[in-house]
Amino acid sequence: MLLRANQHKQMAWKNGGGVTSEIARAPDNEQEDFDWRLSIAQVKSPGGAFSVFPGIDRTLCVVSPNELYLTVESSSGNIIHLNQNSLPYSFAGESSITCQIQSETLTDFNVMTRRTKFRHDVERIKMELKQEKKINALANDEEIMFIIVGQGQVVTNDGIQMAIGDALQIDQQHSSDIKISAQTENTQLYIVRLNPILSKENVE
Repeated sequence: MLLRANQHKQMAWKNGGGVTSEIARAPDNEQEDFDWRLSIAQVKSPGGAFSVFPGIDRTLCVVSPNELYLTVESSSGNIIHLNQNSLPYSFAGESSITCQIQSETLTDFNVMTRRTKFRHDVERIKMELKQEKKINALANDEEIMFIIVGQGQVVTNDGIQMAIGDALQIDQQHSSDIKISAQTENTQLYIVRLNPILSKENVE
């Protein structure tokens, strides 16, 4: 299923420090008790405090060519520096984090999963013009996968054209590997895999 950037739901931050574009979530409702959520945020200068999400595991990636500085309370006040080339940064939703940016705005990509329900993995892929990349098929019948374009434009082997902010959700009907071809220089993709946490009852 293709989710176009102009179809994402826009939500202003409570503190006025930015705007979130929600790509997808489950369950699909207005509550904060989601099992997982994918979103892109526009952070306004100078930044501010992150919202606290108890019981949630988070991963953040800087999408735009800007610098992001995080002060994490649990890291003894150490400042974490992230940019477009940084690896995805994972942290607990309970953490007290303040961000600072030195540009007018900054775009980041966020994945959240409720740790008792799902776990997630985020991979950042950088591609040059006409470069091709094979994305492995779903690992199991329960896995959910998304391909999100952070920068540039791509086309899949099925002929699907994707631009910045577009997301492709891969379901069980698509059992084969996916080939992606970059249509621009400095293309960036994010591959997200979501897997449910099996309870002891389900395992037994």
